[in-house]
Amino acid sequence: MSQQLRQLKSRIRSIEGTWKITRAMEMVSMAKFKGLETPLEMARAYFIKLDSIFNNLLAVEPNTTHPYFNSRSKGALGLVVITSDTGLCGGYTDQILRQADTFMAAHPGRDIRLYVYGRKGQSHFRRKGGNVHRYFPASHGRLSQVFHRDIIEAVLSDYDKKELAEVHVCYTVFKTAVKHIPVTEKFLNIDRKPVEGSGSFIVESGTKGILTDLLPMYLSGRMRLMMLESFTSEQSARMVSMKSAKDNAKELMGDLILLRNKIRQATITKEVIEIISSAEALKG
Repeated sequence: MSQQLRQLKSRIRSIEGTWKITRAMEMVSMAKFKGLETPLEMARAYFIKLDSIFNNLLAVEPNTTHPYFNSRSKGALGLVVITSDTGLCGGYTDQILRQADTFMAAHPGRDIRLYVYGRKGQSHFRRKGGNVHRYFPASHGRLSQVFHRDIIEAVLSDYDKKELAEVHVCYTVFKTAVKHIPVTEKFLNIDRKPVEGSGSFIVESGTKGILTDLLPMYLSGRMRLMMLESFTSEQSARMVSMKSAKDNAKELMGDLILLRNKIRQATITKEVIEIISSAEALKG
């Protein structure tokens, strides 16, 4: 009995430590998640307006010859994959890596050049023998005005050199704290979108010059939004995962404490019975 009690006490202490760690990690993830919600909403609103202006300009100038709008038959396929440096975030990383693997499987025989954000993605593709052309360490949810600059500059530099035929981005769209959708979207070349009511859009100083100036802003804003979507999805996934782990640890700890109390009670009852039996034996 005493050996069993010692083992139970050791397990309870271990699980209590796990509960404290997961609770702390849940609180940290919650704070990071709350800090990302407002920047994400602002980035979405900004890009919606920017996208509207951009597509209206394209409708006014449908014959623009800028290379970012032209399809290419030669060159590698660029694939930007946004993952995480760390784990403990449920299925967030696995889902986006499966999405990237599906894209690669859909283009057999093509040279696919990977631009990987996050150590988890780098480890995955190195194990599989993928062509990790550039690796970018994750920022762990720390935001700045230029956290997306290295990726966008690397991609545009290779595209401008005509080394890439197309560029696609694998990222995670944030819907709710418990719902995130991994997607792959084409980034370059830029597909034109039909615009309703574009005839009322008037450009006074020359559409070509405005488009040339607006293109870097448009591409930068889009990449920034994609990365913010992924950051928010990662932190919310980690928050939910840590809450689940914390609740499971608490439930298991309660079950073990109940078992420990039952064993203690059984031990006490046995000792009382032995004392009574010895007293009766002495009387007899």
